[in-house]
Amino acid sequence: MMRRLFPLAPVLALAACQQQPQAPAATPTPTPAASPSPTATPAPVLARYVGSYPSDTVGATSFLADPAVRDAVASAVSDPAVRERVLDAEATATPVALVEGRVLSYACEPHNCGPHNWAISVTPDAKTAAVCYYDQDAQVARWYPEGAGPNPEGGCPSGD
Repeated sequence: MMRRLFPLAPVLALAACQQQPQAPAATPTPTPAASPSPTATPAPVLARYVGSYPSDTVGATSFLADPAVRDAVASAVSDPAVRERVLDAEATATPVALVEGRVLSYACEPHNCGPHNWAISVTPDAKTAAVCYYDQDAQVARWYPEGAGPNPEGGCPSGD
């Protein structure tokens, strides 16, 4: 034989409504606002681009158009033609990745990726950059600034 149980929700709600004497509420002690530590690490300003393509707009700008990235690349690359090429949004690219603690953007010339590719490697705070530029036809394979990495023999590193 099945018995119907009285629903408990209305009973619990009614019991909760009954007033019971309570102690006076204590005044909360204000918590002082946290102030930034002078040794705090700055927020990784470029982390927001990880997972998006270099030309995708994230927030107000794209990775390639971000003034911090452009400044870091300009500081690293002395050759204006290479700077222009690696910051060009009209390239085939992989999503921006975090590799060994640096933000990495890899791209290549459309339909010619193997022989012509490049990578931008920037610290997450955008303070310093290194750029790898590989052009098999011109027999150019190097890192900017000089000595930033081993000169590639078969292309620049990608985030894949």
